[in-house]
Amino acid sequence: MQQLIILMIILAAAAVFLLFLLLMTQAELLSIVRQLKKIKRENTNALIRREGFSVGTKMLIHEINALVKELQYNRIYYKRKKHDLEQMMTNISHDLRTPLTSALGYINIIKNSGLSEEEKNREIEIIEQRLLRLEELINSFFEFSKIISSDKMPEKEEVNLVAILEETAAHYFDDYSSQGRDIVLSCDKSKIILYSNKNMLMRIFDNLINNALKHGCGRLDISANSTGDTVICFRNDLFDSEVNTEKIFDEFYTTDISRTKGNTGLGLAIVKQFTEILGGKISAQYENNVFSITILFRDKIV
Repeated sequence: MQQLIILMIILAAAAVFLLFLLLMTQAELLSIVRQLKKIKRENTNALIRREGFSVGTKMLIHEINALVKELQYNRIYYKRKKHDLEQMMTNISHDLRTPLTSALGYINIIKNSGLSEEEKNREIEIIEQRLLRLEELINSFFEFSKIISSDKMPEKEEVNLVAILEETAAHYFDDYSSQGRDIVLSCDKSKIILYSNKNMLMRIFDNLINNALKHGCGRLDISANSTGDTVICFRNDLFDSEVNTEKIFDEFYTTDISRTKGNTGLGLAIVKQFTEILGGKISAQYENNVFSITILFRDKIV
């Protein structure tokens, strides 16, 4: 009889202990639920607190916190992606206006000026070049939008850097000549073969030449050197004492060189983004009224 009483006491104590554990576990789970709701409601970067919980619950909280961190990272990542895409589309809308406005200007000249047939044909050829350039921009922007909005990397192939620089600079010959300025291209070789993406390289160089046209003065010197790594440098005079080369590629930087004297195409921030997508590095220097942007690529094919 005495043994039965002892057994009942032990069972009662065990039941009380198990009930206590159950209540504690329930309290811990309710605390986790409340914290998760607060994190969701306030959209904060907080994590679940682990003080005072059992070992098993601490393991559960550790796994929940790992998921919360991943969700927080993904939220920030996709928010940045969305912002980059919106910013790019805004810049594109400005960029497409340049060849279109130019073509419309030449059409107006043909309609309202007493030009000879030879002169009209010359103007029509210029219009055709501008519209072909517009078509090229639209096609390349379509490719870029897919790259920016997804994790897809651009397709790469062997390309001649010198030919791309010459082709891009040729589009601006008339624009620079109309200002009494020149584009001087110097390369240490007639061919510099890179493993890269032609369309993206052209867009990078197009934007830099256009930026120098709008915000620089004097001639634009473009050099390409393939001794060791491939280094491309764009250099022109610039009289703007407020240039901050540490912020020049920041999309929110608003000094005259990159923003306020008219649209800048994709902007220097996008140029930097495309350069890095292609595996390159870009930097800016400003000294003694000379502004230069240098791009370095390592994917050279000897």
